[in-house]
Amino acid sequence: MESTDFPLYTTFEKPCLKITRGFACIYFTGILALVFYRISYMPREDYFPWIMVFAAELGFAFIWALEQAFRWRPVTRYTFPERLSERFENDLPPVDIFICTADPIREPPMNVVDTVLSTLAHDYPTEKLSCYVSDDGGSALTFYALFEASMFAKIWVPFCHKYFIQQRCPDAYFSESDAHQNKSLLFATEWEKLKTMYEEMKHRINSTVETGIVPEAMRNRHDGFREWSSGITLGDHHSIVQILLEKGKDGGVYFPRLVYVSREKRPGCPHNFKAGALNVLIRVSALMSNAPFILTLDCDMYANNCKALREAMCFLMDPQTGHQFGYVQFPQRFHGITKYDLYANHLKRIFDIQGKGIDGAEGPIYVGTGCVHRRDVLCGSEPQNVIKASIESANLEVEKECSSEILNKATTLASCTYEENSLWGKKVGIMYGCVVEDVLTAFTIHCRGWKSAYCTPQRNAFQGRAPLNLNDTLIQHKRLTAGLFEIFVSKFCPFVYGIGRVSITLRMCYGYYCLWAMSCLHILSYGLVPALSTLCAISVFPQISSPWFLLFGFLSLSAYAYNIVEFVMAGGSVKSWWNEHRMWAIKGTSSYPFALIQGLCKLMGISEVGFEVTSKVLDSEAAKRYKEEIFEFGVASVMFIPPATITIINFISLLSGMTQFVRGGYPAVEGMFVQLMLSSFIVMNGFPILEGMFMRTDKGRMPTSITMFSIMVAAVACSVALQITLY
Repeated sequence: MESTDFPLYTTFEKPCLKITRGFACIYFTGILALVFYRISYMPREDYFPWIMVFAAELGFAFIWALEQAFRWRPVTRYTFPERLSERFENDLPPVDIFICTADPIREPPMNVVDTVLSTLAHDYPTEKLSCYVSDDGGSALTFYALFEASMFAKIWVPFCHKYFIQQRCPDAYFSESDAHQNKSLLFATEWEKLKTMYEEMKHRINSTVETGIVPEAMRNRHDGFREWSSGITLGDHHSIVQILLEKGKDGGVYFPRLVYVSREKRPGCPHNFKAGALNVLIRVSALMSNAPFILTLDCDMYANNCKALREAMCFLMDPQTGHQFGYVQFPQRFHGITKYDLYANHLKRIFDIQGKGIDGAEGPIYVGTGCVHRRDVLCGSEPQNVIKASIESANLEVEKECSSEILNKATTLASCTYEENSLWGKKVGIMYGCVVEDVLTAFTIHCRGWKSAYCTPQRNAFQGRAPLNLNDTLIQHKRLTAGLFEIFVSKFCPFVYGIGRVSITLRMCYGYYCLWAMSCLHILSYGLVPALSTLCAISVFPQISSPWFLLFGFLSLSAYAYNIVEFVMAGGSVKSWWNEHRMWAIKGTSSYPFALIQGLCKLMGISEVGFEVTSKVLDSEAAKRYKEEIFEFGVASVMFIPPATITIINFISLLSGMTQFVRGGYPAVEGMFVQLMLSSFIVMNGFPILEGMFMRTDKGRMPTSITMFSIMVAAVACSVALQITLY
């Protein structure tokens, strides 16, 4: 019998920290030497390109300095769920699960169903689980899909617990061809029957979504369908709260509660996007179950590890340090990604490298999904008192059946005017005023003195569906980047807010993310100015024969070598690193500048930063190209114009340099060798773009309109640069 003093988790620092910090000191010395060179050797003529490149290098240096905060003390944590079970199995706390969806077309209801079923079947006392689904689309189709799920759950949940199934997402489980091999005849029979039922349910749901009409026979089976009338639209409908699966014992088996919530929406009444939906769920769940812990999930982020909640509780219930943690964040993981991660959707650098780094500096950022919160922490400094006062009555009896009176109160809590003149979104609940409400909420929680923990179990806790084409990837990243920039220009800017309450290391980590949008300035500058200078025969780097050439060689090669080694040690491959670097360059010249423009427009009161839902649907031809790791352009998106234009300009610059070499030999290009190498690197990096514009004929190629416009912009930029040089 283990001592009750043993911790429920342990923490290890990353080895070789002295080497990492030593390299950082050497590299910083190299940056200082670069600054000295730029100032000392600034030309008297044609100095503008020199200054532009120098400013870009200072920008890169500043971002590099912020990034060292992630590398200063990275940690890895290991949990002991078996100790948790031995000590607290009968005292595990209740958990409320929040799942958000917004569009039954872009976010297919069947995805929501799989996520719901996977969470209802968690390896956790079922009588202590409640699942609340927020449908911001107010769709009868989503309600119908969840009604089907509630009936299937009565068979699926007992099956998973009876046979100790690890994979509790039905779609993923039944996709495993050997799931029923080497099992008993009884199990195989139940498995076949259950799979047939699941496929039939899936067919009914998908057929109903395709027709857009819920069958009348199904409408008569639940009173909740009466809520939908011809007057309901996406942005104009009353609040709906319906119980689809009541918590309690049925046939000797306990079942969790499943509740459908669609908050009221009216034209002209701000709804605050996902943050508003989550705050409604906080209030409604407080009335019905009031669990002390809350798990938030995206609608397509199913539970892949049935013990994920137990993993989180190892931190939150640790007798020595558990009281310090406001939330536990799991890394975002995705399935269906290509072998070498074409669009860098694994976000390996963020979740596998930087995630462990920020965990060593008071804890990771809340990323909106896969996170277990303390309810009281979400609700401010005096959480239980605040939320009880806000809703006037909180039901603390977990087993109490929800009456129609409670449903009526819950409906009131979901009204669009309930939060008027209240602290919701300001000091209570998820924070408003930013489309990345998760990051802002996390920062304010840290500023109140709470820590967070990063839980990375060997088996991924949750898995989602990543964007399946380039445009959706860029749109998603643009929204994230714009939201982070909103934080930077607000009173919550991590460089000025929380001083004295949050460590400088953690503020540097937050600041690094908040400056993504502004990073486009030095990325664009370095991508354009050296190439245009080559066209004009202007050198902005030292010659090969100069000793200073070695400095630039060291700074660039050592940085890339360090990044590759760091990436490979985190479990990636060199080719995956290359794809991630390519996507960083594409995002830096598309998502970042568009996010910066959006953020500045909001700052000046011109427009708001909107929440754009990306599609989770891919046609068969596009899916085939995706598996073959071929870039999918297809749509005429303005997001493609900047990276396409920069790639063309560098290709022209490279041709110009080769022409100068042919005409004048080595002396003609000696001073521009670094620029030609940089242009070669950019062209190689952007080869899929050139291929999509000039070499492909399939539907996923770059649209002709984008190609022609990019060529025109590149031609104008080159002509203007040459004209300025002539004068």
